[in-house]
Amino acid sequence: MSEKTMISENPWKDIQPPEEAALISGRRIDPDLPWNLFWAVDVDRQCLLVLQHGAGAAPSRRLPKLRGLRVETRTLADGEQILIRLVDREQREIFYRFCMDVVHAIGIAQTEAEAVERLLGRTWRWHRLLRSGRDTRLTAEEQRGLIGELRLIKEHFLPLLGPAAAVRCWTGPLDAPRDFELGLVHLEAKTRGATQDGVVVSSEGQLDPEGCDQLFLYVAQIAPAAKGQQGGITVTEAVRCVCTEIEKQDPLVIEMFEERLFETGFNWEHDYSDQPWLTMKESLFAVKDDFPRITRSMLPPGIEKVGYRLVLTECADHEVDFAVLRAALAGDDDGA
Repeated sequence: MSEKTMISENPWKDIQPPEEAALISGRRIDPDLPWNLFWAVDVDRQCLLVLQHGAGAAPSRRLPKLRGLRVETRTLADGEQILIRLVDREQREIFYRFCMDVVHAIGIAQTEAEAVERLLGRTWRWHRLLRSGRDTRLTAEEQRGLIGELRLIKEHFLPLLGPAAAVRCWTGPLDAPRDFELGLVHLEAKTRGATQDGVVVSSEGQLDPEGCDQLFLYVAQIAPAAKGQQGGITVTEAVRCVCTEIEKQDPLVIEMFEERLFETGFNWEHDYSDQPWLTMKESLFAVKDDFPRITRSMLPPGIEKVGYRLVLTECADHEVDFAVLRAALAGDDDGA
């Protein structure tokens, strides 16, 4: 099929709109496709792409927000639906391109749950394509912070949890209170330079144990490396290392990883080759009892969003081996 023919097609043209606002009218896209994927229109003749699935295949990730589109879910008596609705009618040709990309991706799914994940994965890719991206590179501090978090994922979370859980617990890019949350085990990640003896805690909630049973502070000492220096790595190389490991173990998880990566401000098109980094040391602290910190309960009414500098030499008594973190993540209380 030629590009011109593909763009001119309108699979929604002959679908009659429903009589009630709460309903949609649809037509199955491909009878040979094992998954229930439909072209559909609503009462206002807005174009939709709909995937109907069983309750057991519900999405495991949040829904993206796309410019000109609305992604939503709906519960039915015998299952659920994911609806992608075209809000901006002028974007119908682009929407059709997007839909065909989704149809192709879902066509090779082996299970209904995989079909749902592939639909969301493609939707997130288009979210990144259509969203006005960040024009500037990550700052030096942002690069350092991202490398620290990626190191945690690659060296500590992936080997123990596997790709899906390791990426899912990376909650910092989703504006969660802390950088990593796995059930009731939370971790805040910080980095410092070669000569810095402390880290900046940006709010009273970061080291507050409220909402979790175990809280850890991870600190990586990361300094600029000379170009070509052994052990030096750019933020792009650090991202690529994690991508490679995830794809090796479970290719389907790469979509979820890219979602979070995009939210950090990282862009593959930006050149970071001029700034390699060297990780010199990493430390882990158990945040409990008399660990030096400011918490919400300490603040008088009217005071919030308090940032402070934490001197690490004052935290020496709370430093623990990474085996304690691994035991906590594995649910072994004896490791704490």
